[in-house]
Amino acid sequence: MSGTTARPSTRETVIELVARRIEALLRAGNLRRGSRLPSEPRLAEMLGVSRASLREALKGLVFLGLLKARPGDGTYLQPSLTSMASRHLQWMLLLEEIKYMELYELREILEPAAAQLAARRATRDDLEQMKAALDGMKRSKADAETFIRYELEFHGAITRAAKNGAMQSTMQMMYGALSEGRHRVLPFVPDIAEHWARHERIYQLIASGDATGARRAVTADVKYAEKLLEESLQGLQKSAVRKSTKAAKVPAVTKPVRKMARGPSATTKVHNHWSQL
Repeated sequence: MSGTTARPSTRETVIELVARRIEALLRAGNLRRGSRLPSEPRLAEMLGVSRASLREALKGLVFLGLLKARPGDGTYLQPSLTSMASRHLQWMLLLEEIKYMELYELREILEPAAAQLAARRATRDDLEQMKAALDGMKRSKADAETFIRYELEFHGAITRAAKNGAMQSTMQMMYGALSEGRHRVLPFVPDIAEHWARHERIYQLIASGDATGARRAVTADVKYAEKLLEESLQGLQKSAVRKSTKAAKVPAVTKPVRKMARGPSATTKVHNHWSQL
């Protein structure tokens, strides 16, 4: 690549230009995930951009989570982009580009398949991680935050046991985005002990290598969670309607008619006019 400074087109931002050219270095094998980027002068020359444009672009790529800056050490490619992609998924939910129930439908497709694979591929270490998460859930039944954290660890252990990188990354992104939904659902669970027992049953099926049973058990668990989420969302909608109706019933406050402090009234003016005739 020549050392001349290239200007991005009007349709391509500096960040997009630099990102695209870093992608080219990755494809060529000049960079690898987690590797340190060359020095600023060298990288600017390699990418064909000015050092000022490069600094601007690198700040943007660090903010997006594609790069990681280490003060005094340099800038590195992220070894994993799952957390960054999960944040993007959360923003898509906030912007209503996708819906919670759509993610639960995706979960209903992926999670049973992961459990089925885990029943066939889980190692002893995988099973120990699932068991440790289950024990954590059991100890923290009275602490919602801790219970949810261990529950996520349990499901994460299942996805790792499936030994499918694409499935694991996708489900990690999905779990991160659905964390708020889990907090909504937990108060609707009528029996935490029974909820824990369903997860313990899933573990036993995976540990015994029952792929079909594990798939069915996870499908039932996801459908149950989906039902609770629907109840939660319906409750929020009813609450919003009640508030809207209550606000509409409040009578409008009319301002009192202010009397003129000075000067005769209109009636007095008319009376004086006729008395002068």
